Amino acid sequence: MSLETIALIGVLTLLAISVGADFLWLIVMKPALSQISDRAALEIMGSIHLQAIKVMPVIFLIMLTFAVILNLIPPSRSESYLLRIGLISLAIYFALVLVTSISIHHGSVSISNGAESELMIRELQNKWDAILWFRAIGVLVSYWSFLHYALNPKIHRT
Repeated sequence: MSLETIALIGVLTLLAISVGADFLWLIVMKPALSQISDRAALEIMGSIHLQAIKVMPVIFLIMLTFAVILNLIPPSRSESYLLRIGLISLAIYFALVLVTSISIHHGSVSISNGAESELMIRELQNKWDAILWFRAIGVLVSYWSFLHYALNPKIHRT
């Protein structure tokens, strides 16, 4: 199996996880969290964000590594510009996640230091949700770009 194939399988698998997580959040979690008490939201969101901080950086780093590899090695399929689109949209997605994650992390520290926790959790969640559609579209464009490239015919070099 070629390095390109391994990188394509890796990036597409990890992108599928990210797409699924963002769309699950949009269509299930966001509406559900809006209907519970602030105290329950605080407990749930605290647990979710702590787990995400442990797992997501590793997934993002591996995903980015595969995307960069695909853009550095010679392409074996037509329409190699799709690899650049995939990497750029992935970088935009990461930037959006990073900006909101930093904001939530600073807010979480304030909450743990005794700030108005019930009120702050809603503010933090609103910051996260405000760009959720942009993030979801960014990760979806990246996924479609890498998938479209993977489905292209191989170039026969002679």
